[in-house]
Amino acid sequence: MRYRSLTAALVVLVPGLVLGQQVAEAAPSRITATCSPGVPYKLVVSRPDAYVDFRLGRDCPRTVASASWDVTRPDGYSIGFGCGVGQTCRAAIYELPIGRAAKWEPTSGIGWDKNGRKVADLVPATSMVKTGAAIGLTGVRQGTKTTVYARATYYSTKSKAFTRHHGRVLFQKRDIGSNTWTDLGWAYPNTKTGAASYTIITNRSRDYRVYVPSSSTVWYAYSATKRV
Repeated sequence: MRYRSLTAALVVLVPGLVLGQQVAEAAPSRITATCSPGVPYKLVVSRPDAYVDFRLGRDCPRTVASASWDVTRPDGYSIGFGCGVGQTCRAAIYELPIGRAAKWEPTSGIGWDKNGRKVADLVPATSMVKTGAAIGLTGVRQGTKTTVYARATYYSTKSKAFTRHHGRVLFQKRDIGSNTWTDLGWAYPNTKTGAASYTIITNRSRDYRVYVPSSSTVWYAYSATKRV
C-alpha cells in the first residue's frame, strides 16, 4: 500500500512541474514597435524654397504624435524635419547637397505619443537629392513628314532658375489607341537654337514624347505627350 501511494503522488507532481515550465515559456516579451519616416527616396529640387511633404511610414503605430530625423551635410551643418499630430511631415530639401545621398538619422531615436510616452523606436532612411528637369515639346506635320522639337532644361541652384540642358534626349512615339511607346532615337540639341529635333516619314498622326535621362545631379524627366 505504501508503494502505491508514493507512485500516485509522483504522478500528480510531475505533470504540475511540466505545466509550470510551459507557462513560463509562453509568457510574452515586450517588444517596442519601429517607425520609419515616409520621406521619398527621390527628392527633386526645382525651386529656391523646395520642400517635400509626406507622412510617417506605414510601420509606425497610429499613436506616434512626435518624431524627428536629421541629416548632416559634409560641412557639418545639420538639417532635420519633424512629424507631429496627424503624422504629417515636411522637409526643406533646398538646403541639401545636390547629387548626394541624404541619410536621415533619428534625432532622439524615440517616437512619442501625445502624452509624452515612448511608443516606437525610430529607424533611419536614405534619399537621393537631385535637381529637376523640364522639357517643352512641339511638332509639325507636312505631308508625309513629321518633325518634333524638344527643348530640355534643368534647374540650376546657382542661378535659381531653369537653364538649357546640353545633353542628349530620347524621342519616342506611340500609335493612337495604343499603350506602348517605341523609341525613335537620340538627338542632341542644336547649339544655336537649343532645340533637339527628330524627323520621321509617316502618313498618319501619332503621339510623341521626349525622355531626358538622369545624370549625377539631375533627375530624369518625360515631356508631356504631343499629338502631331
